Amino acid sequence: MGRYLASQREMRGISLEELAARTRIPGRNLERLESGSMDRDPDGFSRGLVRIVAEALGLDPDDAVMRLIAEPPADAESLKRSARNSRLVSLGLLASAALLAVLVWKLLAGWFAPPTDAEPPALVYRRDPVRALAAEQAALGTRAPVASPRDSESP
Repeated sequence: MGRYLASQREMRGISLEELAARTRIPGRNLERLESGSMDRDPDGFSRGLVRIVAEALGLDPDDAVMRLIAEPPADAESLKRSARNSRLVSLGLLASAALLAVLVWKLLAGWFAPPTDAEPPALVYRRDPVRALAAEQAALGTRAPVASPRDSESP
């Protein structure tokens, strides 16, 4: 990439100092870029320098950056490995979905199914004091006089 940029700069008749003034990039960084020392590690800094220099030279910046980033060689073994890995991922996702479906089904079945071995609810009796008094008086055979509201209003 560095040699390509250097040849494009020379072909356009632009000196290194003039390119440094156009891009505001120090000359030593441009020298490093053109020597190819940044070609080995195309990090963000290198890609940014290539993009700025390509724009200053009138080149397509995207094309220049793509020249910097080399594609890895595609051999048959790596293609087989990636196909095998994608099948394993697909099987793993399918198994996870099946397990999730079974768990949801069990959860819903537990919520909506009636309990099979549950005891009937115990009956709770509340004590009614009036009935208890009536039962007590009936057992003794006595009857207490009931006061009416009119009895308390006597003249």
